[in-house]
Amino acid sequence: MGAHPRGLPLTSARRDYAGWFALLLAMSAAVGLAAGIKPSLGIAGAIGIAFSLITLSDVTAGLVLFTILSFLDVLNSSSSGSASFIKVAGLLLFGSWYAQRLVGTASTRSSVARIPGNLMFCVVALALWSALSAVWAESSGGALTSTMTYVLNMLLLPITMVAVRRREHLYWVLGAFLAGAIISTAYGFVSPGATGAVQGRLAGGIGDANEQAAVLVAAIPIAISLGAAMKRPALRLLCWGGGLFCLIGVFTTLSRGGLIALGCVMFAAVLFGGRWRTRAAVLLAITVLGTVTYYFALAPLASRQRVTMSSTSGRSDIWRVGWRMVQAHPFTGVGSGNFQAASVHYVQGIGTLTSAYLIVDVPHVAHNVYLELLADLGVPGLLAFLGVAGFSMLAVAKAARRFERAGDRDMELVSRCMFLALVAFMSADFFLSGEFSKQLWLTFALCPAILALSQTATGAELPPVGDPSLEPDPVRHPQPAY
Repeated sequence: MGAHPRGLPLTSARRDYAGWFALLLAMSAAVGLAAGIKPSLGIAGAIGIAFSLITLSDVTAGLVLFTILSFLDVLNSSSSGSASFIKVAGLLLFGSWYAQRLVGTASTRSSVARIPGNLMFCVVALALWSALSAVWAESSGGALTSTMTYVLNMLLLPITMVAVRRREHLYWVLGAFLAGAIISTAYGFVSPGATGAVQGRLAGGIGDANEQAAVLVAAIPIAISLGAAMKRPALRLLCWGGGLFCLIGVFTTLSRGGLIALGCVMFAAVLFGGRWRTRAAVLLAITVLGTVTYYFALAPLASRQRVTMSSTSGRSDIWRVGWRMVQAHPFTGVGSGNFQAASVHYVQGIGTLTSAYLIVDVPHVAHNVYLELLADLGVPGLLAFLGVAGFSMLAVAKAARRFERAGDRDMELVSRCMFLALVAFMSADFFLSGEFSKQLWLTFALCPAILALSQTATGAELPPVGDPSLEPDPVRHPQPAY
């Protein structure tokens, strides 16, 4: 009597509960006060508290929630700089991952080592070269800030390897990716003025029409594969309906880069479709027909003119300046994240500029990830980034072959569609500076995680029998809920 069931004195347990209650009360009061000052602060605070509690208790649930939140850059409107809401969420996710590594099973702690060595080498090389560029950058602070952003995104690789250890974990994260794309698109339709939309273009929760188009194109193959993997008809229709909604969102962004990326994905699906190649060809024909029908029969005249115009919206001038920066510093670049700060020094001597204000008055990014990486980090930086992308594609392509040999059609299709999602990002980035895209780095991170799942499918690299740290086989014993 008088003792807590866990063996602690009753008075001590009461003090613990009182402490937690007081902390919760203080946090609730702070959120209420912030909401009274500015509603968006209150919303962000409430989401932050919920995210913290969920993430610190379960890294997989935290990754799922982080994936959805990554589509809502509008949450950053109440914060700025390095203290933005999404960055703080990423740090909390990292803390949960690190804690789980310390106290987890042997299989959990060793999961990071299963990231392919060539991929890990490119990731580390990119981070180190970016940090080193602060030595010669015009703005060393900008270079260090850029490096920190790279590192925060790169941490998604080890976090995902720990969070996605079973098939259902992968489905949850992919479902969160699709849900985030749908929520972002719906937000753009409901509150177009709050997302920075211009000229009737859908900007969504991302806040930029071109970036919104890129993530929506990547979400379409994810929706197709996830729907095929669902056993319940309602879930299957929900996923495929979400993919169709994302396609409508691509059209309403009026993004020419997004449409080009969509075409690249459709053609890549035919080439890399495997046993689904015929269906991919049919989808390609339907997509082309739907695109032409929408823009030339249904869309307003202004939308059709926006998509078919020959103007580069000032990009050609930015690209000319960027190429001059590359010629001046082909190996070192001007420093990580320094494109906007340094571009003004390379305006002279390249002919007449029709959009000089995009460089001098309001400096813009390069709107081409490959040119920007060349200008910022030189050839070594671009090669490291391409290595990350290439080895991620290679990892998921290898996983697709393994699942094909194992006869696992669902995971084979998921693997092939993740390859297509990367094609979407890499082709859209010809017109975007998307090297810091959280969705892109999450897609990079999911590729080695899928490869690790495929090792179990083929019986490769299995732990010794009798290891008490073994977890359920993710392929041979899938969860019945799906």
